[in-house]
Amino acid sequence: MKFIFVMLSLTMMMSSHAEDSLKKKASETMNDTRRGVQKAGRDLKDKTCELMNGKMECALQKAKHTVQDMADNVEDAFE
Repeated sequence: MKFIFVMLSLTMMMSSHAEDSLKKKASETMNDTRRGVQKAGRDLKDKTCELMNGKMECALQKAKHTVQDMADNVEDAFE
């Protein structure tokens, strides 16, 4: 009887761990996707700005976007 209880407990613990792991992976995938979309949007804004206004007028915006991309990479490294 104790053996069955121990096996049942172990099975439940393993199942809980697998579920947590799956949730964590899903969350990481969502964050990676979100960051990728943000980076693509920033790149598009930079290219559009350069086409409309020229490189010099958009340098500050481009630098800001580069810093934001680097911050996202650092945040991603610590997750």
